[in-house]
Amino acid sequence: MLWLYYRRLRVPALVISLSLAALFGLTIGIGSVIGTDRRPPGVIDSVTAGISGAQLHAAPGPVGSATMRRGLRLMAAAEAACQNVTYRGEQMVVWWGPGGPSATLVQVWHRLGQQELTLGTSDVDLPASARPAGSLGPTATSHVTAGVLSVSAWMLTLMRNNYLIEYAGTGTASGRPANLVVIRRRDGSVAARYWLDRATGLPLRREIFDSSGHLVNEGAFIALHVGDAEVPDVPAPRAPAWRSQPTRAGLASLRKQHWPLPARLAGNLSLVTLTHTATNSGVVVDASYSDGLSVVSIFLQRGRLPASMRGWKRATVDGATVFMSVPGARSVAWSADGFVYTVIADAPSATVRQIVGQLPHDRHEGFWQRTGRGLKRIISWLDPFH
Repeated sequence: MLWLYYRRLRVPALVISLSLAALFGLTIGIGSVIGTDRRPPGVIDSVTAGISGAQLHAAPGPVGSATMRRGLRLMAAAEAACQNVTYRGEQMVVWWGPGGPSATLVQVWHRLGQQELTLGTSDVDLPASARPAGSLGPTATSHVTAGVLSVSAWMLTLMRNNYLIEYAGTGTASGRPANLVVIRRRDGSVAARYWLDRATGLPLRREIFDSSGHLVNEGAFIALHVGDAEVPDVPAPRAPAWRSQPTRAGLASLRKQHWPLPARLAGNLSLVTLTHTATNSGVVVDASYSDGLSVVSIFLQRGRLPASMRGWKRATVDGATVFMSVPGARSVAWSADGFVYTVIADAPSATVRQIVGQLPHDRHEGFWQRTGRGLKRIISWLDPFH
């Protein structure tokens, strides 16, 4: 009897087994294409009701489509809200790097017609000698600080130049109804997601992904108060010696003083602001670069790093020995040609490695390697924005 049942059910069982195997393989394939979130549960809890996986990972619509036009309008409204809305709040910012996740809390204040003030990120992961004297006060930021959610006019311009912006549905973030905007690379992959407050237009939450679909950076308001009545007092900012938008003449002047400042970095990052600050051990120049999403800051100071630094570990990047901050490895520091370089980034790890390799290092190179590297640097100086 068992043999008879086996003969009768053998073909259907085989068909069912093959179907289940195919379905399992398709599920694994889809998971590998989409990528997995490496976010620890509960770090930032924000419900995204009404947003389907198909919306988040579908190919972008044609340029000029209704969803792209609406996405552009929403991001333009977000940029205007960051200038015109009075608010204060606290943001949780999390980075995922080669050393694992790291998080920080950032306090923000903004009044209509004034620059946003931030406290909590200005002096994170800098070598002790590079930290400005009296650096405990809030910092006025005319440009975005790494990880902070505000959107400026130049950010929106770079975002439009480098990415596709598309409306992708509605949801909630920070307990408030929100519109979701997906920022895509030209190949259609998701580079970032923004949750924009439906009442004010303010960015409530942002996620940035690398080209493999892995989460690199996430920031969200965990407390937000809007309106003059909710922002009675704004602390006085600690302003640096000067901050400016980079110009050809200004960059050429700094280079004549032998400050090695590139105009562009790997990953299509453009120089957007320069800051000049007095510290305990000399002047520090902060050059900030962005592609509209990620922000990379290069801190330059004359001198040389010690053989070891507390809270930093030795590592090798692109064949060069550097220090990485612990934990998180979000900052990289090294000495070269009489300067100390400190790179702080919320960009993907692959981009950070390219940037570190692009900048000068004290390498053990032969004559022709040194000559070639020197010629490339001289050529780049002929055009300050090359």
